[in-house]
Amino acid sequence: MSHISGIRGRRPGPRRAAGRGLGSGSPGFGTLARTELRMFLREPLALFWGVVFPLVLLIVIGTATGNKHRAIYGGLRFIDVYTPVLIVFVFGIVGLQAMPATLVSYREKGYLRRLSTTPIGAARLLQAQWLIYTTLCLAAAVVTVLVAAIAFSVHLPTQFLGFVVILLLTAGAMLAIGTLIASIAPQPRASQLIGALLFYPMMFFAGLWVPQASMGETLRTIGHATPLGAAVDGLSSTLAGQWPPGWCFLCLIAWTVIGGRVAVRVFRWE
Repeated sequence: MSHISGIRGRRPGPRRAAGRGLGSGSPGFGTLARTELRMFLREPLALFWGVVFPLVLLIVIGTATGNKHRAIYGGLRFIDVYTPVLIVFVFGIVGLQAMPATLVSYREKGYLRRLSTTPIGAARLLQAQWLIYTTLCLAAAVVTVLVAAIAFSVHLPTQFLGFVVILLLTAGAMLAIGTLIASIAPQPRASQLIGALLFYPMMFFAGLWVPQASMGETLRTIGHATPLGAAVDGLSSTLAGQWPPGWCFLCLIAWTVIGGRVAVRVFRWE
């Protein structure tokens, strides 16, 4: 995707951390994670599309659609239906676009291979990436819900535990798929293309262009089997004060486990 192509040119963070003889304990991992975080924060395009754009879209939609309750949405307003969609938008951008491009760029330039020869090991880089992007997604989700609640009176998730669990499982599923993309993509541009081919269909079934309630039964059924579609259903339930359906958890767990296992088996360090 062109909107985060700037990630390809980022300078290596791992080399600095690895070159200082870090051990395998938590101090070394902490230094590596902080280095990766600083490198990510230097990418304005990734921050814009992953954090700022969903908030801007939330404000525009909330202002334009007003407070009309519609029967087709189960008596909810359009902004009520759309808030969970914008939350998972961040997870999709980060998991399918930003992280894979970063990892492929590191491998292409030889940083993963060099880091694997240090005491800290290259696997710690993956852990640092997962931690950073999961934290970013969770923070963006909290900010989105708070802005929606303050500006447009969207209900806060009364089923808070279910809300958090769905967010964590969504992050796991997206990062597992993103790691799989990084495993098979030869170049950053290829990873962005593969990510885009997955991102747009997933966001369609999540309701980005057509709300799930407006879809036919067949499309809704397909959407239930996609990670972002299941995430939207689960988050919508928590915002309505209900516990997420069990199939939402099962779908997200399945994508996380299967995607993660395949990614670990085929991931190439060089």
